[in-house]
Amino acid sequence: MDTNAQSPVIPAVVIGLTQLFFSQLSSAEVYVESDKLMPVIEAQQKQLKEQEAQIRRQQQDLDVLRRQIEQLQRALPASSGRISEQPVDAPVPAQDLDNLQQQIDEIRKGVPPHSLPPPRAVADPAVSELSDIEDVISNAATEWPGSIPLLGTTIKAKISGYANLDINYDTDAIISPAQFIPADIVAFDKTAAEGDEGQTEFTVQTSRLIFETKQPWEGREFTTLISMDFVQDASVTTPNPRMRKAYGQVSNFLWGGSVLAGQDWSTFADVVAIPNTLDFQGPNSVIGLRHPMVRWHKKYGPQYQFKVALEAPDSQIFEDEIVDGETIDVVEVGKWPDAVFVLVSETEKYHFQTGLLLRDLRASGDPDSAVSTTGWGLNLSGTFDMPGALSKDLLTYSFSFGEGYSGLLNDAPPDAAYNVADNSLEALKTSAWYVGYQHWWTPCLYSVATYGRVRQDNLDFQPGIAYKETQYRSINLVWAPFPRWLTGIEVLYGSREDKNGDRGSLIRTQWTTRMTF
Repeated sequence: MDTNAQSPVIPAVVIGLTQLFFSQLSSAEVYVESDKLMPVIEAQQKQLKEQEAQIRRQQQDLDVLRRQIEQLQRALPASSGRISEQPVDAPVPAQDLDNLQQQIDEIRKGVPPHSLPPPRAVADPAVSELSDIEDVISNAATEWPGSIPLLGTTIKAKISGYANLDINYDTDAIISPAQFIPADIVAFDKTAAEGDEGQTEFTVQTSRLIFETKQPWEGREFTTLISMDFVQDASVTTPNPRMRKAYGQVSNFLWGGSVLAGQDWSTFADVVAIPNTLDFQGPNSVIGLRHPMVRWHKKYGPQYQFKVALEAPDSQIFEDEIVDGETIDVVEVGKWPDAVFVLVSETEKYHFQTGLLLRDLRASGDPDSAVSTTGWGLNLSGTFDMPGALSKDLLTYSFSFGEGYSGLLNDAPPDAAYNVADNSLEALKTSAWYVGYQHWWTPCLYSVATYGRVRQDNLDFQPGIAYKETQYRSINLVWAPFPRWLTGIEVLYGSREDKNGDRGSLIRTQWTTRMTF
């Protein structure tokens, strides 16, 4: 019997055999791939088990640390002898917290990558509360509020400062529109560019940025500080960065005292006694210089402190000589540093400081020679809390006098004058004083009234335009609704008188707003 070539039986058989062949081939491939994957899967399972064991060990370590903190919290009240009166949330010592934080950081470094769930957003309701140990560390009181630990070290760092805006209106000519310096008041040949017809200035130059660090080491503390503002040039209101301070300090280093090296306020200055004016510069008679130095200071009991320093002689100011219409430039030649000795006495009610400054004033008016003289200064300054109903009010004062020290004052008149006739340098006698009074009207509203005066004895060979006397007056009203913001208005009056009798004066109205961080 002949078979029909178009019979559907043959294609069906062929298709069936083809499917069977390829299905067998596919299964073989799967078996080969599974053999390759099995070792990988077993290795991953082994790694997961190791990670789980490591996480359990780390959890046990955290539990141990948590119990140590609880023991510290229980031990602190017991050491006072009055357990029932000690608050439950007594602050943990900063050193103990630093040590615990270091241990936690070391443990966390050992956690294998990607073994923990990814972090969630703070607003995510699934985020769990802080662990007990994190809660204790984040909320514990410290001796340095606002600081943060640098992970992996015992160093703490702090960033602070403020953003400040001053709006000034001057009624007359002054060459320092960003600061109120009576010595810069124009006493003759006034021009409109200098503000003879009045001028308004906006400036943020006095905004400030401060970076500090502290690190304990074997009973000592290392401190560093860098501070900047933007008052590089007082003749303009454009902000230009300026270094204010840059120093390092170590405590309990030499004879039980602290040693500072770097740029800071002159040791001769008394920053505590400076009146709280809105004016950035402050009274003309404030000793307000900052320069490089090496300083040693030590406290003697709770009341006294002694300071001694060698400071850079970079603040010496010499008056140029004018001969037959030509100006002879007098160049500073610094040979010996300034020496400063200060004694401080203070209690809760008063602060008093007395300081002695010795200087080697050296200059060259003749390129082939240098001449010198000795400068000195004595300063008495302090603060005093008012008694009775005025107990919140504060009186500040300063009185200084001497020869050849005036370059350290805010007004910065010359320290010495050069006499070309006999190639000599003569120190100028100067007296400077101020008094300020701060009164609180309400817990967030206060006023400060200030008066300052600087007078210099002129020599016969000085030119007629030589500095003779300036005066400074100010009164303000400041509102501080909360600690990190203040705003207020201040009215200032300044005057300058030269040797020849030329006088200049102006009134400045200043509005200030300052936000601190």
